[in-house]
Amino acid sequence: MKVVVVTDKNRAVYNNLAQAYEAEFSGLTAKQPLSNGMFELDTNLDDAKVTGFICYKSGSPAGIAAVYSEALDDNEVAEFYIVPFFRKTKLGTQFAHLLFQQRPGLWTIKQIAGAQYATRFWLSAIADLPGESVREDQYEDEYWGTVTRQRFVSTE
Repeated sequence: MKVVVVTDKNRAVYNNLAQAYEAEFSGLTAKQPLSNGMFELDTNLDDAKVTGFICYKSGSPAGIAAVYSEALDDNEVAEFYIVPFFRKTKLGTQFAHLLFQQRPGLWTIKQIAGAQYATRFWLSAIADLPGESVREDQYEDEYWGTVTRQRFVSTE
């Protein structure tokens, strides 16, 4: 697995996978494609507080993440997607752990209503971290409404 930060040179790769992510969740988000067939993205990588990442496996783009950082030690997973071909191999957990290790501190992760499989993934991924305890609650997000939220401190 190789993880790289999104730059102007690889942004098209990120955007392509972000379209697949948006399409997969469109049943839950009730988002329709625009007239050009593309989905509007929720996370703006041009925001100085957001960093995009692409995960590669054997040279193929296998997933993306966007991390919103209010401060160096206060991070939120804004987007996280693994291409279905690469799921069930622990690649998503490895990718998440690498992000947590790069930025020790408080982490917040949210899942929209209906995405119980995402909640199961995140609880499993966090449980695999040594010594981490997670606080989970229902949170009223101003954009998504009621979401399931996990918060924990990464010390790696």
